[in-house]
Amino acid sequence: MSSQLYPWIVAVAAVLVAVGAGFAALNQPAAAPDSVTDEEAAALLICLQSEITTALEALDSRLAYAAFDLGKTGLNDAAARGILANLSDTDPAIVDCTVSDAGGTIIAAEPAAYHDVEGADIWGQAHVRHVLATKRPIMSEVITVAEGFPAAVITAPVFTNESLFVGFASVVFRPEALIAGVAGPAANGTSYQVMVVQTDGRVLYDTDPAQVGKMTFEDPLYADYPDLLEVARRVADERYGTATYGFAADGGQAVRKDISWTTAGLHGAEWRVAVIRAVE
Repeated sequence: MSSQLYPWIVAVAAVLVAVGAGFAALNQPAAAPDSVTDEEAAALLICLQSEITTALEALDSRLAYAAFDLGKTGLNDAAARGILANLSDTDPAIVDCTVSDAGGTIIAAEPAAYHDVEGADIWGQAHVRHVLATKRPIMSEVITVAEGFPAAVITAPVFTNESLFVGFASVVFRPEALIAGVAGPAANGTSYQVMVVQTDGRVLYDTDPAQVGKMTFEDPLYADYPDLLEVARRVADERYGTATYGFAADGGQAVRKDISWTTAGLHGAEWRVAVIRAVE
């Protein structure tokens, strides 16, 4: 081999390795922020991100199998109702499971306590319009569902054996319950509070239950803390980061707090997962 050719081969190989590493990095989930210096905070964030994502993916996988089975049955016969009932029993965070037709009308809901939502037209919900238009699965933000309470919905298309789209199946679940099953054990024994928020500022989970459901940018509880609101906007806009802010949940003297956050989610929907500790 020519001595002049060898350096060029080495250089090309190095570029290929670098490009390959770059593409691999693009496929990785949002990592715990590099600026987290507290090893406990970084480890807790990574654990929460991984386990919350795993819990969401488990719901999604069970729903996908159920949607496949529903494609072999009618949408409102005993077999279909059995599939929905079995799916609803797979996770305590699930409230009910439904199947809807290609026009966006709920055909069947299980368990039986939610039969009264059958016949409801849910075409106007954004995630329903998405699945009807794209025939692809989606997870909604927390919305007021047809059942009459705030919940999130994972939806999957239903196709027949002949690949005909006939409707969609949905899992209606409470994010707070799903996250609590992960965050409680993970944060137990640490000095950290855990908070999970939507990108619109809605608190999905907090170690302090009184915060759950609050809209950060609208609730008067937070109006007197401009640095908190500035950090909240960063959390909404940035997939990971760290910051410090002041807040007094009980109306007393504000306490300085460190926050580090990253992102978990499903089908493009993003939840910001944060760990928070008072600064001594």
